[in-house]
Amino acid sequence: MAFAVPVWLAVQEELLAQNEADYGASSCFDTFDDEALFQLFHLSRPCILFIADAVRIRMKDAAPKKSQLPVDEMVMVALNYYAHGVSTTAVLQKAGLRQTECPTTVVGTISGVIAGMSDVFISFPLTLDARTNVALKIEKFCGIPNVLGVLAPAHFKIRASPYEKDAFRSFINALGYTSVVSQIICDCDGNILSVEKCCVGGTFEQEMWDSSFKGREMQEDLHSPFWLIGGKGYHLSKHVLTPVSLPANNNEIRFNEAHAKILDVMQTTLDSMKRRFRLSMMHWCRKTY
Repeated sequence: MAFAVPVWLAVQEELLAQNEADYGASSCFDTFDDEALFQLFHLSRPCILFIADAVRIRMKDAAPKKSQLPVDEMVMVALNYYAHGVSTTAVLQKAGLRQTECPTTVVGTISGVIAGMSDVFISFPLTLDARTNVALKIEKFCGIPNVLGVLAPAHFKIRASPYEKDAFRSFINALGYTSVVSQIICDCDGNILSVEKCCVGGTFEQEMWDSSFKGREMQEDLHSPFWLIGGKGYHLSKHVLTPVSLPANNNEIRFNEAHAKILDVMQTTLDSMKRRFRLSMMHWCRKTY
């Protein structure tokens, strides 16, 4: 199960809001006004057209099957499914599909194309200048210097089979519901810098961090001399700053306040992503990890 698709789409809105390009060519989205587009896809028109163009470019060399929908209509079906977790009647009718038809093949095809582009749009700052710029923005935001981003687990609800008792228990997270969990790093603007792992919901944050690529890179000082902000589920370490458990003076109290301020950015980012892409709120899990 991969979450690159909704995460990748979520980080594009800020970029696209500043670039109202004239796309010219007609598409299946033209018959919807802006309000209808947002209700159906939870995205703005420039964002939708950008995605459709990007997918079309990636798929232009693929030999289409006779039964395959035009690329724009495939994108329309997929984005609608991401937004609501089901296909709405208006979109199925627009694509010429019946309510009883399952769009999973279309959604799977588009998801594969978009996921293949995720590393272009989700990237960790690799140069010293890039890392320094991110750290300066975070310091200006919360007052903590030399911080590259916020580290947190992102839980996505699933329906795990209760008949496989051992597997079922492994999916139950600390909040008491079944989920899978990914590791996410974002900056102070909510831009996603890294997405890794897809583990059962009962996986501890520290365990996931220790086994992650980014965790090993930080431990090997590939991104020194910077920190990541982590919650109470992480251990205080050379590269992860956690809150002071029992603040004993004003400096520690102020640090915890600054820590909570930047950590809240991650929660806001995840909440926004899950509201926009209802598909990320619930999945049926048929296999164990």
